[in-house]
Amino acid sequence: MSLLTFRFRQSPAVDFYWNLELAKRGSLREFKVHPNITIYESAFDLFNPIHVGHALSLAKALVLDKRAEVLSGNTSLTMTTVRDVLECYQQSMQVEDYHAHCWFKIRLTFDLAVTRIEVESDDSGKSFVFPCRCAATHAYGIHYEHPGTIYAQLDSALWRAGTRWCPRLEDLSEIKLVNVELQTKR
Repeated sequence: MSLLTFRFRQSPAVDFYWNLELAKRGSLREFKVHPNITIYESAFDLFNPIHVGHALSLAKALVLDKRAEVLSGNTSLTMTTVRDVLECYQQSMQVEDYHAHCWFKIRLTFDLAVTRIEVESDDSGKSFVFPCRCAATHAYGIHYEHPGTIYAQLDSALWRAGTRWCPRLEDLSEIKLVNVELQTKR
């Protein structure tokens, strides 16, 4: 999950050579699929802060290229989502404790239509820590009356937002421990 791969074609566009220079900052591979068609593939390790910056630069450069694709494992992602998540991930790497940047407390309500995002919890409702700033807008509908578990709903919200591939979300066991702690404090 920590490897992000960008794939793009050779093109006569003016910015192609700039994209190629950015791609060389990762591990670049070149494939000739036809005498006139060359595909470039560049992989970046997201646990390396320098690679995160280079991947973000390449994502920003390729966002207008309709034929470019980005993959995390076998999952195809949209370039704009990757750009947004990488910006957020890079910011989380610059703070001492990434939890302060990434984690939100949401108040779980029994009304299916209303889930409010709150920074501070209050004792009137049950709180749940949501682990992703980028996906916070997709936290709607997480509630105790849902037939799925809270963690299945959390995972679903992260997939809906397209942020589940973020390295900060690779292991959700820490978030489960925090939420169990929140429930036992009440």
